[in-house]
Amino acid sequence: MSGKRALYLLLFVPGCVALACSGPTKGELDRKSAPRATIGSFRTGGVGVVFERRCGSLDCHGSPARNMRIYSNRGLRLPNEAGLAAGQGETTLDESSENYQSIMTLEPESTNDVVNGGDPYSLLIMKKPLEIERHKGGPTIRRGDDAERCLVSWLKETTTEPVDKAACNAAAVFPKESP
Repeated sequence: MSGKRALYLLLFVPGCVALACSGPTKGELDRKSAPRATIGSFRTGGVGVVFERRCGSLDCHGSPARNMRIYSNRGLRLPNEAGLAAGQGETTLDESSENYQSIMTLEPESTNDVVNGGDPYSLLIMKKPLEIERHKGGPTIRRGDDAERCLVSWLKETTTEPVDKAACNAAAVFPKESP
């Protein structure tokens, strides 16, 4: 083997192997396409609004100090050209996209398992608000309520069993906001 070829193999092959074995960088979503928990149904099914209302207050996940960060018109805002602050305007498309990314990348491997048919209750986004696992904010959803039905229907959605929009709409009225 020539010296040039040996040097090429010595330098090039390990680099290719390293690139091939590396996973997604932090904050990226690397998952197979699945009909469950899609960004479209997150937005149009009302799932995003449930997260905004139940989890997005400034003292909870509407804080920049949180791993799972939720942006909304009622709390933390992304920098925007319109100068919108909390309490102004609607949640933007960029904010909704960031919320989806934040939720889906909280536990990427477990989320992949769920969107491929696994148990939705294995995810922190179900365990914490139901207090299956300790949650500093206390329970934000209860067994059998509209919020639980909304989130589970989103995580288990199929083309024949879509997100339960009625449950999501009802769950978007957080108990603290009820008349």
